Amino acid sequence: METCSQDRNPERVSVARVDESGMRQLWPNRFPSASHFLRFCRAARPSGGGATLRGTMSRSPSALFQPFPMRSGMRAQAWRHQPAYRRPRHFHAEPEVNLVVRGSATLGVGAKVFALGSGELVLLQPGQDHELLEASPDLELFVFALRPELAARLGDVSRRAAGSAGQLFPEELARVSEELFAIGSVADATAVESSIVGLFQRIEPRLGRQHVLSRRAALELQADPSVSEAELATRLNATPSDVSRRFHGDIGVRLVEYRARLRLMRFVRLVDAGQSFSEAALNAEFGSYAQCHRIFQRVFRCSPRRYFAGARRELDDKLEPRES
Repeated sequence: METCSQDRNPERVSVARVDESGMRQLWPNRFPSASHFLRFCRAARPSGGGATLRGTMSRSPSALFQPFPMRSGMRAQAWRHQPAYRRPRHFHAEPEVNLVVRGSATLGVGAKVFALGSGELVLLQPGQDHELLEASPDLELFVFALRPELAARLGDVSRRAAGSAGQLFPEELARVSEELFAIGSVADATAVESSIVGLFQRIEPRLGRQHVLSRRAALELQADPSVSEAELATRLNATPSDVSRRFHGDIGVRLVEYRARLRLMRFVRLVDAGQSFSEAALNAEFGSYAQCHRIFQRVFRCSPRRYFAGARRELDDKLEPRES
């Protein structure tokens, strides 16, 4: 019997760059797993503030497709971190913000690893994989997201490249955290949407900007996942190697993998809307259903038929206990 599963075997990763004062830009050591890499990062942690890029892995880990959990009928949602469990590394179609109110967290974003302290945040765009790797005992973390159709109305958010990090001033953090705590008791969907849309708009000026090639490439791919690397480079007036290098460096995901995720998410959305597998594959910009099936099997670890027959719920709800 076919089942859906995710290969959780630890991968050997190497640090391509570590942005730490007084350290070499190239770090030749190899680490047997992400946990070994994180132990190294903790030892190198500086005392200063600001969202810090601890380093990059030579290869980003595998990830599940898990839609952001929204209550029924909602197009925006905010959740408070529950320390007993965490979601495995995943990606989804909803833009998402992770904000640390208190304590500290280490967040894996594609091949990048961020260390976040109080008031620091990261914006994640559609298709970008992420995972909470470490949490301090006193961590207060909020995540909030918008459905794609609601996010499309926010030009400022759409213009941001994935993985943008920033920091709120103390007075801003106090107001935002108070609003996030209050959202949990609001039952009216329109009021929740209004509050979370407002939060996205307010944090936008606090986010750092990525390179223009990364920003424009992400937007072009989200609008048209069928565009080839050569055509994308032509549109951006750059070479394919420059676009690929900048994209992977800023986004933390290789361009070809990012494009495949966008196509797969569109395929799922079209099948949900009633299209057949073959129709959805072509309309999601796959060359054929056979190509779609092959990529779907690689990413989801099961066939489309098995996924839509019931394995989807298992993957959507998958949680992992927090390591002690």
